[in-house]
Amino acid sequence: MASLRPRIVDSTLCEGELAGGVAFTVDQRVEVARELDRAGVDVVEVCRPTSSNEDFEALREVSGEGLRAEVAGRLWLGDDVEVGVDAGADRLLIAVPAWREAASRLGYEWGEVVEGARRAVREVKERGLKVTILAEWATQAPIDDLKHLIEAARAEGVDDVCIADVASVASPSSIKGLVEALGGGVEVKCYNGLGLAVANSLAAIEGGASGVHVSVNGLGEGPGITPLAELTAALWRLKGVEAVKLDSLPKLSELVERYSGAPMPGHGPIVGEHCFTVKAGPHADAALSGLDALWPVPPDRLGRRVEVEACKHSSRRAVVEKLSRLGVKVGEEQAEEVLRALRARASSRLRDAELLDLVEEVLGRREVRVPRRVEAVVMVQCASNVHTSSVARRVMGVEGVEEVYEVSGEYDIEVRLSAGSIAELNERLDRIRAVRGVVGTRTRFILRRY
Repeated sequence: MASLRPRIVDSTLCEGELAGGVAFTVDQRVEVARELDRAGVDVVEVCRPTSSNEDFEALREVSGEGLRAEVAGRLWLGDDVEVGVDAGADRLLIAVPAWREAASRLGYEWGEVVEGARRAVREVKERGLKVTILAEWATQAPIDDLKHLIEAARAEGVDDVCIADVASVASPSSIKGLVEALGGGVEVKCYNGLGLAVANSLAAIEGGASGVHVSVNGLGEGPGITPLAELTAALWRLKGVEAVKLDSLPKLSELVERYSGAPMPGHGPIVGEHCFTVKAGPHADAALSGLDALWPVPPDRLGRRVEVEACKHSSRRAVVEKLSRLGVKVGEEQAEEVLRALRARASSRLRDAELLDLVEEVLGRREVRVPRRVEAVVMVQCASNVHTSSVARRVMGVEGVEEVYEVSGEYDIEVRLSAGSIAELNERLDRIRAVRGVVGTRTRFILRRY
């Protein structure tokens, strides 16, 4: 029996920008918000509009897009509610310290926190917007304090309350118990300091949580928060709930990776570049026969397919399939010859063009092949007033960038860039040059790899 679908509150553009080295432009926020809306999230949290004129403009622009999803802004206790109202938001999240120790460090008495939350809810409701109380450090607060805060907010007509595990101290059992103790009906926001954000979010849903705050690629302050792709894939697999359009997740991940400059690990679940790549012979044979041998979600549900890497671990069938995708037809005996050659170079990782060279060498004939990729080394000079590491992270988000190094000398960063053609390479070079903090580049083409 399918579980009830939790509300998906996406905070990529707000919480995600609190990740180290990340900053979004207004146009980037608008584009990401559109894709999130197409994916089917319920709420798009855009920014804290009181932070800057640009943030206010971003919230106003996204609010004017006519999205199906609610558009939300975040305010801290004491921020001017009118700013969020003027920006056209559908909903405002009011962040308050729910733990007395944190409140004290921020200069609040506990009574001021409760009264401030009541006042903020009242002001937002009077202006016709929806409002969420974001109870930060909730998992470290005494349960009686938390109940008192929630009851006070509900007395003023708050629409939703979210309990946030800011310090990543909750476990699946403890956060499920907390949600149950609160009577369910609260949202959760789990930080990922111990790698438990997805597990904690699922446990909270089992305990009766009404919604989960997430971000694309898990972007967020410090260790980040629950990643959208992993949570929604787990809901589909484990609970029978399709909370968003799963085939939208890879594009969203790539878009946010590019704009944030925060690279996703290739082996990452669901949206990692190599998530559906098989190498071991038995696994490859099983996957190519249609058995979902390695994954909780079939690749085609995500708009992807099984990828094959030809190497010393491969089976003949995998070699035949890989070469077929490169436009080369070989039989079992020829595949075995190629496989022997691969095993003779056991420590080498071959790119597609290099694999085709090997086939030509082994089989003694030139095959029709896909166009070779164009590769270049790009030397990047950074402005003196920016951190080289932040520029490097943004450059890593440009499509086609394969390796990035900080170097000494006249230039600050060395980039290895690839593309399918000279024209495409030039487009990607232009994107590198457009990265904030880049003041100059020098490009050299790679002629041959040894």
